[in-house]
Amino acid sequence: MATREQIKQDLQAMAEYDENNPPKETLKDEGMDIHEANIQTREEAAAAADNIDAVPDPTPAQQEGYIDNMPISEEALGDLDDNYLKSDPQVVGYRDEQEQEIIYDFVASNFDATQESILDIGCGRGDFVRHLREIYQTDIKYHGVDMNKVLIGVAKELDPDGQYTASNLFKLDGNYAADWVVNIGGLSVLYEPVGDEFDQMDALKNTVIKMMELADTGIVVSLLSLNTPDAYDDNYLAFDPVEVLDWSLNEFGQLGGNVRLDHSIADSMFTLTIFK
Repeated sequence: MATREQIKQDLQAMAEYDENNPPKETLKDEGMDIHEANIQTREEAAAAADNIDAVPDPTPAQQEGYIDNMPISEEALGDLDDNYLKSDPQVVGYRDEQEQEIIYDFVASNFDATQESILDIGCGRGDFVRHLREIYQTDIKYHGVDMNKVLIGVAKELDPDGQYTASNLFKLDGNYAADWVVNIGGLSVLYEPVGDEFDQMDALKNTVIKMMELADTGIVVSLLSLNTPDAYDDNYLAFDPVEVLDWSLNEFGQLGGNVRLDHSIADSMFTLTIFK
């Protein structure tokens, strides 16, 4: 028979064993905790990997004289490589040649360029008339006007026999009159800083009125649309097509049917055509 001292020693030994050897249920719980921790770690690592592409690249500082890497000032244009200045569509505000040609074709569809004369306001380096000549394979009665002397210089170099003038639209008189007066994207970019009193709708109205004074048959203006407001930053001018159409009808629509707004070219752009 075990003595009291032996029983005491056995109980103490059992206690020590329990401390060093926890029950299987406890081990299972600890294993589950470790397993769940591993799962959480893997999930967090996967989420971090998925978010790598979502981290935005640092936005490069905007160069003076440029908008979205497109040169707009005479100083910026003067610093460009000569071949780039003469050929790249971004120099005159287009992302690529395809976009440029689509817009040119859309504007030209409003009139017969082989029979009617054209005054191009904001002509840049004369890409529009060279595009028309390539399509129709004939001479075009055309006069290009742009305030940017650098681009006018390039236009004259590329097209020595063409007619180009470095001037402001509002300085032109009746000697510049043509059947059609076009403005392709000229009202899309703020080329110079403007004050708090600047009103882009007033700028559009003044431009359209002056163009109508110089047009014998009509005008075509291409504008960026507020239908896609997130597509542009504050350096661009986008217009409400409904507001533009409403004003144009009130100002020039007395004849009925002579004002047309076409938004079919793109969600981000529309053309305004007004016949005299």
